[in-house]
Amino acid sequence: MLYILHHPEDREKMEEDIFPLLENTKKEILSYPETDFKRGENDIIVTYLSDENLREFLPRAAQKNINIGILPHPENTYTTKGLGISEDPEKVIEEILNNKEVHKLDMLFCNDIPVFQSVNIGNVFIFTEDHQNNNVFREVLSFFKNIRHVSSLSHNSYELTSEDEKIIRTSALGIIVVEHALSSVVSRRLVSDSSLNDGLFSALILSPTNLLQLIWFLLRSLLPGGKQLNKTPSFIGRIRIHKLKIKNNSAIEFTIDGEKEQAEEITLRVDQESLCLAQSSKYDTQKDEANLKKSIQTNTLPTGEKREELTKRTLPIYPRATTEEFQELFKVLRENSKISSVYVVMMILSTLIATFGLFGDSSPVIIGAMILAPIISPIVSFAMGMVRYDKNMLNQGLITILIGTGVCLLFSAGVSLIIPIKIITSEIDARLSPTLLDMGIAVASGIAAAYAHAKEGIAKSLAGVAIAVALVPPLAVAGIGIGWWDWAVFSGAFLLYLTNLAGIIMFAGITFLFLGFAPFRRARIGLIYTLILIGMVMVPLSLSFNRIKKEANITRQLEGSTINELVIRNVSVRFEEPLRVSLTLVGPDKLEGDEIKEIKKEIEENIGEPINLEVISARGF
Repeated sequence: MLYILHHPEDREKMEEDIFPLLENTKKEILSYPETDFKRGENDIIVTYLSDENLREFLPRAAQKNINIGILPHPENTYTTKGLGISEDPEKVIEEILNNKEVHKLDMLFCNDIPVFQSVNIGNVFIFTEDHQNNNVFREVLSFFKNIRHVSSLSHNSYELTSEDEKIIRTSALGIIVVEHALSSVVSRRLVSDSSLNDGLFSALILSPTNLLQLIWFLLRSLLPGGKQLNKTPSFIGRIRIHKLKIKNNSAIEFTIDGEKEQAEEITLRVDQESLCLAQSSKYDTQKDEANLKKSIQTNTLPTGEKREELTKRTLPIYPRATTEEFQELFKVLRENSKISSVYVVMMILSTLIATFGLFGDSSPVIIGAMILAPIISPIVSFAMGMVRYDKNMLNQGLITILIGTGVCLLFSAGVSLIIPIKIITSEIDARLSPTLLDMGIAVASGIAAAYAHAKEGIAKSLAGVAIAVALVPPLAVAGIGIGWWDWAVFSGAFLLYLTNLAGIIMFAGITFLFLGFAPFRRARIGLIYTLILIGMVMVPLSLSFNRIKKEANITRQLEGSTINELVIRNVSVRFEEPLRVSLTLVGPDKLEGDEIKEIKKEIEENIGEPINLEVISARGF
């Protein structure tokens, strides 16, 4: 026997849409909320009710163990989607009439109110847009619509108590509670091991510490391969459990299937196999014992001081470190900024090794000097002092850098006076013409140095940073220039040192800024001064870079070309006034003076300027 339960206001629409599908079926009509009737064991109540009416009726039906069929109704979308039942009335009636098996489904309750899709607590609007049919365009549109409001997001404190009385105190933008994977952005991507009858629900605690972290996650979830993320982001805690209590310092605002509610405490529970559904559900899957286990994954959620800071203000754009996180780093950097006998001795030794390596034209020896040199440490300390505007760290770091610079210049100049050789080796020559490429190296090295100091686990990478940025070798070359009294050698090498210094300070400071060790307001003055210094250094670097481009173009143009049956080899260009070009001419016969003049004239026409030509004649063919 079928009993058709409807609200009196829906009688006309039901007679029009539903009754024709039940013409030859024995049925009795019941008017909601009057549901007192005598029923048999196999009787089914088929409802044509809205979500609001079903929230009141289904718990009563579950208590009485009544077999239920649910017809699609214009206002029961949450129930239909949440229970995974068909939206086609004809198909639903066919399932109810032909289905001999009753499906027992769990029911999720929030403060004794049944939940069909989700409970959204706090600021989770950006995650919970309902995207029908997984439409990518709608997801992107929703993302840009919601992203406008992220600047006002802030954390709330929550106390979560599990059924075994374990208490978790944390802060979060909000919490999404679902029984299984539904149509919200988060649950669809992060809740996969669940069903309507596993006896558990999932609480997703959303605790991003900055907007960049949040936006990156949302962008990832929009990618074609992001329908199911391989790994839960670190800022999302996840609890799979039977029962949970959530409290706050004040009344909590939340929604149950879109309906706004407010309470001092939220109690969530699952009543196992309580709803007797006389139709099929796409979420009614066979129980997997492996998925019936409770789990609490909240180790990465903010606690202690971090929790307190996140609840005091709106969510910052980029990460902010707490005192707990940077206290140890500050202690190390303050020590590194101070001058010490160990620092001076290591600077002397690294300078001597670098200088001898430069004279000996030995790359391995110079690399060893780079690793020994301690000057990178006070430079990183100076960068931190700049962004924190810590005058003590700035002053100490500057003094230590200047003393290290002076020691290196003094001892390398002394070695150049002792060694009776004045030859520009390839290692010395490599440090005489810095370009914008060297600034790029300094930028990357500055970021690496700051990151390696900030992250304790990768501090061993500092040796690699020291090799990459190579501060001592150019200083040693500048000292050699002083010893030789050669302005070109000194100025070229010292410009390279200043390039490295400015690049490291600027971008180490920016890295500390983005890692959250200082607010931008405090850092801007130091960053402006460093930017001015970089701007001053960039002028000669740009000129040098243009010279290298010109040299490469001339070399490429001449190398391997043929003039009067002579092949040009081993082209070398040196910038003097006029340009000096050295090359080897390979031919069958000995060159005469007139031939060389003719070749010089043709080369000048090719490159478009006068030159001094140095020629080595070689017989070939």
